[in-house]
Amino acid sequence: MNKSVIAIHGSSNLGKSETVRETANLLLAAFPNHTIHAINTDADITYIVDINGVKIGIESQGGLNNRMFQSLQTFVAEGCDIIICSCSSIGATAEAVEDLHRHHQYEIIWSTNHRSLHKNQTQLNQIATGEILELIKLIMNGQL
Repeated sequence: MNKSVIAIHGSSNLGKSETVRETANLLLAAFPNHTIHAINTDADITYIVDINGVKIGIESQGGLNNRMFQSLQTFVAEGCDIIICSCSSIGATAEAVEDLHRHHQYEIIWSTNHRSLHKNQTQLNQIATGEILELIKLIMNGQL
């Protein structure tokens, strides 16, 4: 399995953090025998989840002036195989994700949640979370 990061990126206020949180919920439900180290459990979460020896770092806070930068460093130091995070499309948070590849050999999968001006955004985010869960499973099984 290659070390990978799934970065949900985009402009602000489009549901990226919600998508990461919901992905975490789906992941925990799909693998009930997980162990979890919850670092932050407020509105935005920071988790390290172990599923059958695969460590997954999850950070939902992805804007500037937040803990994302520290969380990424913690995930690398803890030996996370997969990192899931939200970030801006450009700028410092996107660069922090790129640094995971440059300095730690993580393969990056850039993802976005689905968006619409006239459809139910929460429902669209739920569809995206299912797709991200499938990506995680493929990575865990060495198929991606």
